[in-house]
Amino acid sequence: MTKSAGFTLLEVMVALAICAMAGIAAMQATGEHINHLSTIEEQTYASWVAENVIVEQRTKGDKWAGKNGTKGSETLAGYEWYWRQDVVATADKSFVKVTINVFADEKLEYPIYELVTYLNKGDK
Repeated sequence: MTKSAGFTLLEVMVALAICAMAGIAAMQATGEHINHLSTIEEQTYASWVAENVIVEQRTKGDKWAGKNGTKGSETLAGYEWYWRQDVVATADKSFVKVTINVFADEKLEYPIYELVTYLNKGDK
């Protein structure tokens, strides 16, 4: 009797199962990577919006009211971004703490990015 060389059906099925699991794991890793990239892109745009708001405040000089709860919106990269400003007094009366929260939705429920800075009241 001659012995034939080759794989049994069971060995082929096990090999296919291992390859299928490896393929699924690779697809999941790729999908998570793509999701993280879109989150990073969203946070980058939101940070630019917050920085633009701070720059606009600084350029207003004495005309900046520095009011708590001021809201606004800005279009950047084809998206509409919404922001809210919170102003808090500090121990040093010449400075205020300014927090800019940036949102993707008009309801201002979930901030994507938060920028905190301190402005000299003499700058405003």
